[in-house]
Amino acid sequence: MTELHHIVFRSQGGLNFRLNLIVLSIEEHKGDDGPHKNRQRDLELKRWLQGQLFELFDAEELYTLKEIAGKLGMREKTLFKPFKRVEMTAGEYLGSNVVKRLMGGRFY
Repeated sequence: MTELHHIVFRSQGGLNFRLNLIVLSIEEHKGDDGPHKNRQRDLELKRWLQGQLFELFDAEELYTLKEIAGKLGMREKTLFKPFKRVEMTAGEYLGSNVVKRLMGGRFY
């Protein structure tokens, strides 16, 4: 049996997008070496996700919500609320701010 795991937990501000969700066996997910009980495993997954996001979003480029949604395979309207407090310039978000928000508001 397998379970879906949010790399950035929803309680940490994680969103439902393909890269933030991974399939783990029940033991990998909830066991002693799983991300819920093992901080090293949790950080390993978060750092992997952060790297993937920086491949999608150049830290110095600007992105609209439509572009962000497209890269993540999400609907634009699902990002309105999560990005409400993210700094923007003329309706665009700096790539580093996009990644930080997708990582729950922090870098790892």
